[in-house]
Amino acid sequence: MIIAMLLLVAAQDNAQGPASAPQSSEPMRPVTNPGTWVTNADYPAAAMRDEMEGTTGFRLTVGPDGLPRRCEVTASSGSEELDAATCRLIMERARFQIQRDEKGVRLGGTYSNRIRWQIPDDYLDRLAASGFQLDTSRPALPRGPVPDPAMVTLDAAAHYPAKALAARQEGDVRMMLAVDALGKVSGCTVVDGSMNKELDDAACALMRTNGAFDPALDSDGKPVKSTVPATFNWVLPRPASADAAPTSLPPAVREFPMNRSGLMEASVRIGTDGEATDCRYRNEGAVDEAPNPCDAIGGRARYIPFSDANGRPVAKRVTFRTEVRIEDDPAPGAAPAK
Repeated sequence: MIIAMLLLVAAQDNAQGPASAPQSSEPMRPVTNPGTWVTNADYPAAAMRDEMEGTTGFRLTVGPDGLPRRCEVTASSGSEELDAATCRLIMERARFQIQRDEKGVRLGGTYSNRIRWQIPDDYLDRLAASGFQLDTSRPALPRGPVPDPAMVTLDAAAHYPAKALAARQEGDVRMMLAVDALGKVSGCTVVDGSMNKELDDAACALMRTNGAFDPALDSDGKPVKSTVPATFNWVLPRPASADAAPTSLPPAVREFPMNRSGLMEASVRIGTDGEATDCRYRNEGAVDEAPNPCDAIGGRARYIPFSDANGRPVAKRVTFRTEVRIEDDPAPGAAPAK
């Protein structure tokens, strides 16, 4: 489980509180167990996703009514998310005994402690087994939705559709998720399926039932509706260890990687000085995840120029293409189409 644990090392702090409130010379005493002020469910989603850990030291200024008035970070964890969560949660949940002087006047005071944010070792194992992946190449501004920690550790094996599991079918389902202002997945559309309807339907059903995000924020910091691209990878359960006895199960079955017709073409001019310019690129669906070769051509790079029959440099345009064609298989014995 995620550990968010208070280290009980409260110490007296001589910092003064509000001038209007007499101050106790002793640290304020909590009414409740400080270990309950932060729970395992409080780990900030963004910090967990980025595997941020650390210890945040804080100091509270407490009023005469026993309620915290101010929280100050005295030692940063190294993560703004964790530091901000520390003060926010402590301010909401910390309560203190009312203290009085010898005349019965209520006293304010201070309280210092630390909170340690620690991700357990098995989190990385659960993350590796997770089928859910968020497409971070298309960030929304000022802040897109952030998946809940439980969502990014969804174990595909625990939710595998029965028929696909029995047939040992695997696949990747690319989706567009609609996320409401509360962070709930309100809609799911398959934009690139696995060629298996059961896996496609199960991925969207899982997103609707288990999908949970910190919602997107607008420029004023208010939660808003959003859409976000995501992928769910259905991968059959693997042996628990490399030493496990081999099984007689047939190999996994998944979609052929080039299962859509399409064309990728790039064209670039190589000048007489060897400079690559005017690179043109088009992609018509077959290899939509392929990198754009124009990104790697040009800049300061220079190439040996082409030459004519007399050895003089000449400019040339170089075109290269990759094409995927999916056609009906010819009748047995017939010659392939050209």
